[in-house]
Amino acid sequence: MNLTCIFFGIIFTIAGFMFACGKGHIHFSSWKNMPQEEKEKIKIVPLCRNIGEVIALNGLIFLLKGLWTGFENHWFVTAMVAWFIVAGFDLWYIEKSDRYYKK
Repeated sequence: MNLTCIFFGIIFTIAGFMFACGKGHIHFSSWKNMPQEEKEKIKIVPLCRNIGEVIALNGLIFLLKGLWTGFENHWFVTAMVAWFIVAGFDLWYIEKSDRYYKK
């Protein structure tokens, strides 16, 4: 058991679920300081759900590493590299897509 990975897994999983439920973005100063007209242009619920799922996936990878001894270091590194690639494509999709902007 790796307590550091379990700790980070719990933190990331909770943060991911908070975002997915729409409770995470309100704590960011950038969201608080954003003008109201900018906030009204964004579909925040699907955006938070998307980001929350990516963060929770990272937490599950950490929990898997911390709780399962068969999940060795090379598999953990491979999973994290794959997660970074998926997260990068997700950010690219968020930026290029109109899905998260109100018409």
